[in-house]
Amino acid sequence: MKKWKASVLLIIVLVVTAILTVMAFARFPIGTKDFNGFLGAIDTDYDLSGGTAYVLTLDKDNLKDVENVDEVINTLKYRLNLLGYENYSVKALKDVDEAVKDYDIRIEARGKLDEDGTVDDATLLSDMKVVAAFGELKFFGGTSQSPTEEILKNGDAVADAYFGGTGSDGSDTYYIISIKFSDYGYNEIKKLIGDSSEYYLRADVGETPITGTSGINIASNFTKDYQLTTTAGESMARQFALQIKTGGLAYKYNVGDGVEVSSPLGKDIALKSVIAIAALIAIVIIAMFVFDKKFGTVSCLSMLLFTDIYLFLLIAIPGIKVAFGGVVGFALAVLLAADGFVITSKRIKEEFAHGKTVKSAVKTGFKRSLAPILGESGIAFAVSLLLMVITSGTVRNFALVLAIGTVVSAVATVLFARMFTNLILPLVGYKENFFGVKRDDIATAAESEGE
Repeated sequence: MKKWKASVLLIIVLVVTAILTVMAFARFPIGTKDFNGFLGAIDTDYDLSGGTAYVLTLDKDNLKDVENVDEVINTLKYRLNLLGYENYSVKALKDVDEAVKDYDIRIEARGKLDEDGTVDDATLLSDMKVVAAFGELKFFGGTSQSPTEEILKNGDAVADAYFGGTGSDGSDTYYIISIKFSDYGYNEIKKLIGDSSEYYLRADVGETPITGTSGINIASNFTKDYQLTTTAGESMARQFALQIKTGGLAYKYNVGDGVEVSSPLGKDIALKSVIAIAALIAIVIIAMFVFDKKFGTVSCLSMLLFTDIYLFLLIAIPGIKVAFGGVVGFALAVLLAADGFVITSKRIKEEFAHGKTVKSAVKTGFKRSLAPILGESGIAFAVSLLLMVITSGTVRNFALVLAIGTVVSAVATVLFARMFTNLILPLVGYKENFFGVKRDDIATAAESEGE
């Protein structure tokens, strides 16, 4: 590439990199609003930024004491997971009065961000009410259109349930709750239907009927995967599906007012995490200059571009909340990218030591570094996917952020480093001292390693 063309392209790339770096870290006013950088736009989870605490207290209408508070807590956690919350706290609170047998339950979580970047407390409160929704699923069946005989009392009748969308019969809109019956539930209902042409099924959650007081005639079309419909509204249909799937709560709780709480990991943990990541990147960049001399410029610029794009993706990909596990995943991705730069530098120097020209050494070195870089990135990505499938909470967040970083680090070491190398080498006249070592020094080092 001609020097003038390399100069123009390098200036353009450097300007773009500089703009992205400023956008990543700087904060400045734009009109009536403030630009808080990519870092300020990243949605952080409860364990980094704190959240809102809600206390669930038993309603006075409960007919029995809570026999197993751990079972209640497990149901609440299951519901939080199904609603998409990964980092939260659910604790039982015992009253200091020994005469009080029942526990209050405290849930701490962080709401999702609105479009303007503020926490959506209204949706969080709504979710907490769904999580604490009272009522166990009951089925009633019979030949009457309004069956009153309770059925399926001797086992778990439903294996799964989810909101199935909306439908219309021309004049009215209804909401679908898709239910997958267990073998027990399916076989029991088939026995009850028998050869009848009419058999009505009614489902209630607690004291609230899903299908209304009338049942649905299922005699001719009953299958293991069945759809119940309700006219109670979409939010109630989603709540019904969640209650059915999680088994329902046998106790009625009232959700108190929310109170802001700080991170359980300590004050300003989010800021400290940012400082730690920035310090790690700075250390990596300094180390590159120390060990690679002038060639470290390539790794440095590639690392900056890697960081900018990585931060941007954490904002652009929908639904990502960075927890403390994600901070660890980010740090590991930085080290993975740095290792890729080291591998590339070493391969180029090895080719240079074997007597090749600078151009040839660079071309062959990048080609030889491709397999080990993609190999370690592929392993890291596969492990991340596995952790995302089998884990939850902060470990899953670690895996998600690392998976994204693994892809970006591979691109940075394979493409960005090569791009900056091809743009900088023509400007330095393809001089051998760009690598910071003499050919004899590299050859001697290679022979020492061989011994």
